[in-house]
Amino acid sequence: KAIENGFIFDSSWMTRSLNENETIESVLCGHSELLVIALNLIQEPAPKFIQVVKNLRVCGHCHEFTKVIAKIEQCDIVVRDANRIHHFYPNGQCSCQDHF
Repeated sequence: KAIENGFIFDSSWMTRSLNENETIESVLCGHSELLVIALNLIQEPAPKFIQVVKNLRVCGHCHEFTKVIAKIEQCDIVVRDANRIHHFYPNGQCSCQDHF
């Protein structure tokens, strides 16, 4: 859904080179917060609130992706990382105002 709405994967957030059978999309979509959000969204009915807690910082790619997903799915997503709490609103904005 994100790709259909114009989201482009940002390879600048890659921290390692790709292995033989990997793509940029497969590596970046393997980040823990994106997997948690995806698992929540396959529920019926889809939740209107998702909360994620992680012990690492959120990367810029996951931050942008979560903003897009919150807007597409019209739900609130809260991600607490090592430094702050990000509240992604259904209008596609984040409480940190992109200062992460």
